[in-house]
Amino acid sequence: MKKDLIVAGPFGSNLKVSDYKDEGIPIIRLQNIDYGKFIDKEIKYISHEKARELAYHSFRAGDLVLAKLGDPIGKTCIVPDYFKDGIVVADVVRVRVADGLVDKKFIMYSLNSVATKNQLINGTIGSTRPRVNLDQIRDIQILVPPLNEQRKIAAILSSVDAAIEQTDAIIAQTERMKTGLMQELFAKKFDIAKLGDCSFKPEYGYTTSAIFQPVGPKFIRITDLKDDGVDWASVPHCTCDEYVLKKYLLKPGDIIFARIGATTGKNYLIKENINCIFASYLIRIRCKDMLLPDFLYQFLKTSAYWNQINANKSGRLKEGINIPLLNGILIPLPSIQEQKKISLILSSIDERLDGEKKYRERLKKLKLGLMQDLLNGRVRVKVDGNV
Repeated sequence: MKKDLIVAGPFGSNLKVSDYKDEGIPIIRLQNIDYGKFIDKEIKYISHEKARELAYHSFRAGDLVLAKLGDPIGKTCIVPDYFKDGIVVADVVRVRVADGLVDKKFIMYSLNSVATKNQLINGTIGSTRPRVNLDQIRDIQILVPPLNEQRKIAAILSSVDAAIEQTDAIIAQTERMKTGLMQELFAKKFDIAKLGDCSFKPEYGYTTSAIFQPVGPKFIRITDLKDDGVDWASVPHCTCDEYVLKKYLLKPGDIIFARIGATTGKNYLIKENINCIFASYLIRIRCKDMLLPDFLYQFLKTSAYWNQINANKSGRLKEGINIPLLNGILIPLPSIQEQKKISLILSSIDERLDGEKKYRERLKKLKLGLMQDLLNGRVRVKVDGNV
């Protein structure tokens, strides 16, 4: 970095939890820093007296703060204006730029780029908690175009960030709306039944090794069940004979459950024909005619379901849940017509959420591509027709 324009340091001060106060002078920790975004949750404070002792480690509104360790290393954001001043802690580096000579947003985006991340990773120290020192941060190579071009690049990237934030807000609002609807729809006085009475005999999955070449059927494991569904492109394959394929082949309407570990209870509804079998740490449920898979899948997202799962696995994290426990899960059982109505309402919201989440991913990919093109000079932007 240009030392006359960009000054990195010092590292933050070492503080103990006992130094934290409910009010006073704010401190910035690793958990407050994200890529280009300041996270103002769980802000901690120290006394005015302690802050005066640590004045060398102070920050002010508009400073950049960079994470010197963690995953990922180097993520950077700007201190918001509502924090006039404060103290940075040991794992945070304060970075200041020369106002009027360098655009701080441009520098922030440059520090958050893949190129900068790679420079920092290549220079990390330590194995258990990799970190970088001040010399490595100061030696980061950043391409610095004329100031007006910096500002234009920062404005372009900021506009994409604004679109991402707006999409995040829409997703959050839609999720809150769905949560409220679920509470309302499932709060009705329906008959209650055990899951085992409304489904065919559950089955544990197949035990074999995953293969990451496209040989044989897909082989879904508990690690493939993500919060936002399943990324089928990343699901590995396996080899098996026709008997195994027929026995463990997943079909539309099947619901698979994680039965062990931290993901115990997580589930996924198979909605289309996929040449895939399921692994041994999963349990498959197939509904009888009295229970619609879509309705059951929506209920499996409610607190009423998760309260039962958490109660059953209490003290049994390693063992998780088994078929008898899953069979005993209590579920609402309205008429088929009512099940269709509820699942249709909630599924339509899921489709809206899915569309917004895919749009957000496209925006993130757009931003990544723009950063790679604009920050390394591969593509120049026009400023007043001169660049």
